[in-house]
Amino acid sequence: MIPSSNGASGGFRENAREFRDEVERGRSELRAVGARARDVTDDLRELARLEAELAKAEFDENRSALKSGAISGSIAGSFAFWILGFLGGAMTFALAEVWPAWLAALTTAGAFLVVAAIAGLVARSRFKQFSPTPRRTIASLREDIEWLRRLTTQNAASASSGR
Repeated sequence: MIPSSNGASGGFRENAREFRDEVERGRSELRAVGARARDVTDDLRELARLEAELAKAEFDENRSALKSGAISGSIAGSFAFWILGFLGGAMTFALAEVWPAWLAALTTAGAFLVVAAIAGLVARSRFKQFSPTPRRTIASLREDIEWLRRLTTQNAASASSGR
């Protein structure tokens, strides 16, 4: 319907107003969706930053424990090396008083072999405690992914039920 020249409102003007109102509602909804998307993006960015901090802290903790163990083990190993040499000589000389020298040396070597095997098993169990995998970070990331899945499922369900 064409508007009249005397200013009477016709169907065209009402339709145009309704159309403009609908467009404005659509724009405001679009702005709201954009703001929500921006908020989600900011939250995900912050979550990723916090996860990276957790991974770094966990790695530093593991590295520190490994470094401390390596330093202590090196010091102990260097002293043990010298002491074992003297103890081995003393043990061989003591056993050589009772047994032939070859048997005394062989017995000393066997005793050192047993001690070395025990020390190796202890070292292996200590190194098994070290994990290069940041387990807490991985668990936290899995929780975050599950949370995000639930959130998107809920949002999709509420969006489809709202229409």
